[in-house]
Amino acid sequence: MKRIVCVAMLLAALCIAAPPAMALFVFRAGDTVYVDGKRYSWEEWKKIRDTYQQQPAPTAAVSVPSQAPRAASCITTIYYDEFPSEDERFQCSSGLGALTREEILRRGWKVDLIEKIPTPADKPSQSPRGLPLYQYKLVISR
Repeated sequence: MKRIVCVAMLLAALCIAAPPAMALFVFRAGDTVYVDGKRYSWEEWKKIRDTYQQQPAPTAAVSVPSQAPRAASCITTIYYDEFPSEDERFQCSSGLGALTREEILRRGWKVDLIEKIPTPADKPSQSPRGLPLYQYKLVISR
């Protein structure tokens, strides 16, 4: 009776126990080692275990080269009384050049901040429609 209880507890413990991180089930009984259902002697298993090279974890595919800029700013070249249309080009820093908003998004950038920059004192501050003029600055990142 005592033996059946011990076997049942051992079986329950083996069913509940989580497998090791390298996804191998290793069970040792004396000089015999069972690894994923295969039987090895203790010496054979020590040689396998010591020479086993863990495979490196696959890295996520990164489309951005490590030297590429991770942030930039883009500013309109002229002043507007409302946010510029889709085809307006922004002059961007970090060597990106003049890009439309669609081109910025297509290249994998996202717009983090839009800033309105008022006109300086030496330039007209209102449009012909009577609205204040602003330069628009986009802060972008990957």
